[in-house]
Amino acid sequence: MEEERSSALGIKRLHALQEISVLLNSTLDTREVLERALESAAGLLRAEASSVFLRDPVTEELVFYAITGEKKTVLEGFRVPKGQGIVGWVVESQKPLLVPDASKDSRFFSTVDKKSGFQTRTLLCVPLITKGRVLGALEVVNCKDGSQFSEEEIPFLETLGNHVATALDNALLYRELSEAHDALKTLDQIKSHVINVVSHELRTPAALIQSFHELLKSGVAGDLQPKQLEALESMEAAVRWLNRIITNVTNVALLDHQQVRLNVQRFDLAAMIRHIVAEMAPLFEQRHQKHSIEGTENKVMVDGDPDQIRHVLHNLLLNAIRFTPDEGNIRVKLEGFESEAQVAVAENGIGIPKEEFNRIFDQFLHAQKTTSHSSGTIEFKSSGLGLGLAIAKRVIEKHRGRIWVESEVGKGSTFYFTLPRQTTGR
Repeated sequence: MEEERSSALGIKRLHALQEISVLLNSTLDTREVLERALESAAGLLRAEASSVFLRDPVTEELVFYAITGEKKTVLEGFRVPKGQGIVGWVVESQKPLLVPDASKDSRFFSTVDKKSGFQTRTLLCVPLITKGRVLGALEVVNCKDGSQFSEEEIPFLETLGNHVATALDNALLYRELSEAHDALKTLDQIKSHVINVVSHELRTPAALIQSFHELLKSGVAGDLQPKQLEALESMEAAVRWLNRIITNVTNVALLDHQQVRLNVQRFDLAAMIRHIVAEMAPLFEQRHQKHSIEGTENKVMVDGDPDQIRHVLHNLLLNAIRFTPDEGNIRVKLEGFESEAQVAVAENGIGIPKEEFNRIFDQFLHAQKTTSHSSGTIEFKSSGLGLGLAIAKRVIEKHRGRIWVESEVGKGSTFYFTLPRQTTGR
């Protein structure tokens, strides 16, 4: 008869564990379902009360997190100092513990009873461990019939503890990810605000500098000496550089907020490439760099915003000039396929490590330090803010195209992008 009762109780506990497991995994808001699971466990073990303690990762105190029994409201949030009490011993040793008589155990932390008015006679406590990390402990207190817990009940409570630990770990991970996501969202909002303010505030002094430059260059303030003209040329280059930075910063902000509407039309990408390369010829000459274009003999019609694509090509070619040493080689190749056109801008410059391939399209990032590719001129002395590739990526993806890089350190890089071709009959 005793064996039959024991077998029936074992089956009942097994079913309860299955139900508790489903319950714990039904939501990431664990406190309420934990208390329901604890009530179920307390009923099966004839316990007067049960609780889950969570370990504070900073102070290592043990906090009453989920509680059942009459003293729930009194003890919720109460903290047990690190290493104190039966629960502290269980967490530090990472072993279960059965205490037949709490009053005779030197590890017993009586402060909890004094605070709650509860009298602990006997208790069973197991650690909550997952992925090698101790989250806290699970405890049941006092048998309702005045008896004591037995060693045979430890495996059941340990199994329940494993389910609880897994559910808590999932909930904590979800909370951490949510907090990280919120923090990134806030950071992104701050970043966008700063970008907008900076780009707006820079425009006024830039415009003033340009006005004074044109005034001095016109000779209204008097005839200029050769050295003064040379200084004005340097000033003009610096103003162009500053305006380019302002434009890039503004474009990033607008693209991030989807405020750029594409003026899509059909245009000849081959003609655009020829025109931009011809425009940039003085820059190639300044660096004594050789340049060539391929595949632009015939028209290659694409669908897109000409101004935006011109900006992408300009940024890619400017990067190629900047990161290629004097007397280096730069090549632009255009290929027209049935559904898309592909542009490649290749150079034999400093190259990019493979681990940086994806990150270089992030704003404000450059893979190499400026000292590794300085040409000694104002135009190329700095690597800039790292906005050109970020803008290119956003523009190309807005056109439903792709952009990527192939590179080897010390041997150069090739940047590719695609655009959709003209649709027949459109």
